[in-house]
Order: sequence, then structure tokens, then C-alpha cells
Amino acid sequence: MKAGRHLLYLALETPRQGEAAHTHIHEIVKGLRSLGWQVSLLAADRGGASSGAGYFKRLLDYMRVQWSMVRRLRSADAVYMRSHFAALPASLIAWAAGVPVFQEINGRPDDIFVTYPWLGRLGALVHWAYRIQMQLASHVFVVTEGLRRWAASETGHDRISIVTNAANTNLFTPEGPRPSVQDPYVVFVGSLTGWHGIGTMIRATRLPTWPKGVKLIIIGDGVEREQLQSLPPSETISWLGRLPQVEAASYVRGAMAALSITEDTTNHLTTGVAPLKFFEAMASGVPVIVSDIPFQADLVRTHDVGWAIPMADAEALARTVAEIASQPDLARDRGRNGVAYIRQHGSWANRAEAISAIIGPIVDGSAETAGRHA
Repeated sequence: MKAGRHLLYLALETPRQGEAAHTHIHEIVKGLRSLGWQVSLLAADRGGASSGAGYFKRLLDYMRVQWSMVRRLRSADAVYMRSHFAALPASLIAWAAGVPVFQEINGRPDDIFVTYPWLGRLGALVHWAYRIQMQLASHVFVVTEGLRRWAASETGHDRISIVTNAANTNLFTPEGPRPSVQDPYVVFVGSLTGWHGIGTMIRATRLPTWPKGVKLIIIGDGVEREQLQSLPPSETISWLGRLPQVEAASYVRGAMAALSITEDTTNHLTTGVAPLKFFEAMASGVPVIVSDIPFQADLVRTHDVGWAIPMADAEALARTVAEIASQPDLARDRGRNGVAYIRQHGSWANRAEAISAIIGPIVDGSAETAGRHA
């Protein structure tokens, strides 16, 4: 790759400290910069429900960020987009200007209808906006094999590669500080969205099969916070809200297990899931409890890094937590297996290298073509 290539990274999903999008975006940006790319991050300030901004203000913010991208296109060699239906104008303008556009797909468009059901009335338009952007992209990056197959069927091309999530192996490690929590606990870290099974976790703690003395600690914020705010005082459930990543990492490290519970409320997860929390728990040496959904459940079974349970099954969750509490040696073994997997396959440096290896030749080839016709 030629030195000094300038990449505009467009993110209409606001990267907030403590949320998966923030980690993913900044880790990829850092990794690409370490490989010689000049990366300018252009991110929305008011995207997402947790911003508290009204829909009109969010729309204005989306327009502002895209206009900023358009103004910088002359100095850019490529645009990398975290896929968003509202980014269609920026995608079309960059394509028309002959600037290579790379799309990163972390889930199907149906994901957004879980958090914003009213958008379902515009479902056909949202799907069309995603499809056009993927069809025009120089290359599409997805996080699971199921998403690759879906994207191929939508676009009709094979310019698609799997680059899944990863973990910060300097921050998420088995060694390091732990919180001063007296009781054993399992932990969930992530956005409180409609598909993360907060209600299932709460119900599980109320069942007689949930082991006595084991706490559930929930870290994160989002639209499902009301379920936790309305709970009576409990010795079993602690909701800590959103925490700095370093502090959240200490809670993961000290847990007897970490939850990667996902629920397919609108049949939108058939393409599989690869949550950030899943990789970070493994990197911390903690066994994972996951919903039986492609990719994460497949990896759990293949590498023996935790337990896969039926989706939205509170009883199965309670029984699994009880099994872990009664078999600490087995839990530690599976935690060690997770560390081994991440060290071999799951660092962000690996992911940035995979992306750079694909986009570099495309950008260089586009620059040479532009030079011939200048």
C-alpha cells in the first residue's frame, strides 16, 4: 500500500464511551492509523435514542456530518462507512465523485425496527437505502457468514468479506484489578436494547433455580432502562449504568461468567451475531453464556468457551448460572479456552490488518486510474 492514504470514516451511529459502537470505531481507526492510513473520523453527535435528541435534531446532525464529508472528498482517497440507512446521500455523492466507498455491516436493517418500531412503516425505504449503498460499495465488510450470504443475495455481487468483532487485549485480560464485590456474580455489559434480553435476565434471578448468593450485575444504558428503574430494591440485581471501559473491564474480569444474551424478537438475527461483549469476556478469561444463535453459539461449542442456551429461556439461564456456581473448575477451564482463542484469532490489530489488506489495493488502483484520466 502506498503511504499516506487519506480515509474518511463516516459514522452516523454516535460513538459514545462505554458502548460497542465507540469501541469498534475507535479500535479500527487506531489500527488503520498504525498501518499508515490517515483517518479522519466524522461522527454524529446526536445519533441514537440515548442521545435524548428529538428526531428532527438527529436528522439535522446526520446532514451536518455528511456535508462535512462531502467538503473533504477532494482530499480523500476513500470513504469507510459504518452502514446506516440515512447515509445514502453521502454514499451516492462519493460514488458519483469516483471515490471508493467501503461499507461495514454489523447487522441487517431489521435491527433498527426493534428499537424504533415506528420505522417499520418505512421498512421498504430503509431496506432500499441499505441495498443501494451495498450495491455501489467498492467492498462490503460483514461480521458473520450469515450476513455475508444475506449481503450477497441483496447486492448480487461477491465484493464482501467477513471481518468480525475483536477485543482490546491490553485492556481485557485475565490479570488486573477487580471490583470490591463480596458476592459472586455474573455480568452483562452492553446497550440496553430490545434484543438484549434484559427481561429474561430479570426473570431468571427470580426463579428458585437461580443459585443463592449469586448476583446479576448489569452495566450499560439504553431504551430498556425503564425495566431496571422500575425494579424494587434487590440484593440480587445491581444496575450500574454506563461505566468507563476500564471500570467495565474490571467487572468482567471479576465475574464467574459473562452474559451475551440476544433475543430475535423480529426474526432479524438469523444471519448470526458476533457481539463485542462476547469477545471481551473471552479475552478476560471469563466463560460466556450465550443465546443459541449462529456464530456466537457455534464458536462456544467449537472452542468450548462457555454455554449456549435456548433464546429467551429464563429457566435455562438460571440453571446454567447454578451449574457454573457449582463447577468452578469447569468454568475456569472454559475461561482459559476463551483466552487462548482471542490471543490466536481475536485482536483488533488482526481486524485492522484484514481490512487494510483489502481496501489498500482498491484505493491504490483507483488512484492510478484517476491519474491516467486526469
